[in-house]
Formats: sequence, structure tokens, C-alpha cells
Amino acid sequence: MKNRLLFAMANALLIASCNFTTQELPKSEIILDAGSQIQTVKELVGKTVAYQYGESIYHVTFDTDSTMHWEAMAGDEKGALEHETYVAEFFEPGKFFISWGEANGINVSQVLDFKKGNVYNHLVRDRKTSRGDGQIKIIE
Repeated sequence: MKNRLLFAMANALLIASCNFTTQELPKSEIILDAGSQIQTVKELVGKTVAYQYGESIYHVTFDTDSTMHWEAMAGDEKGALEHETYVAEFFEPGKFFISWGEANGINVSQVLDFKKGNVYNHLVRDRKTSRGDGQIKIIE
């Protein structure tokens, strides 16, 4: 299983890319280092993670170990809200690989690195791929 995860991650890094700019999340919203020691997907349940890609901010709440909902808080998609079914794989403390398919046809694959506060995002939309980096912080 670990070899398949590493193979999938290596393949994702080869995908054609577009870069997102990032800026820091407001310090008042950050629970510092809250995710760095998370070691199982179940430890994310009940937590909300703020994702920031440039001006776009999304809040992702992990409802169960296989379902979540997200809401666009700022940016072009502000107000959009969806419920998703995801799969996630822990590969070291504070690091996860997660993926899901959205109702609009976008497939999302991400590496969440809570130690560094980074998300590495890969999207497939209409057979076109893109990637972007952003920041993450557990806020609840």
C-alpha cells in the first residue's frame, strides 16, 4: 500500500502545472501546530482546516473518516459549499494523502503537510491537469 501511495505521489508531481500564489492566514485564526502530531485520519474528524491559495480561502471540515464538507470563504468561488466523500492515507505524523471527486467533475488529490502548514494540490478537470501549492492551518 505504501509503495502504491509513493508511486501515485511521484506521478502526481509529473503533472503539468500552474502555480498559485500564497499569503499567510490571519494569525488570529490559527491554532499553532495543532496538526503536526496527527497520526491517523480519524484524528482529523471534527476539525476544520483553512486552505489558502492566493486570495482564495476554503474551510474544510472533516465530518467522519470518509466524509467532509468545504465552503469557499473568500475568492472567486466565495459562498460555494459542497459535501464530499474522500479517501485519505496517513504516511507519517502530520502528513496525509487525500483525494475526492467533486460533483462538478473535478478530481482532487492533495498532500497535507501540517508540520510545514502546506498543501500540495493536484486537480484533474476535463482530462486537463494542474497543480498548486497553498497553506493550511487547523482553525477549529
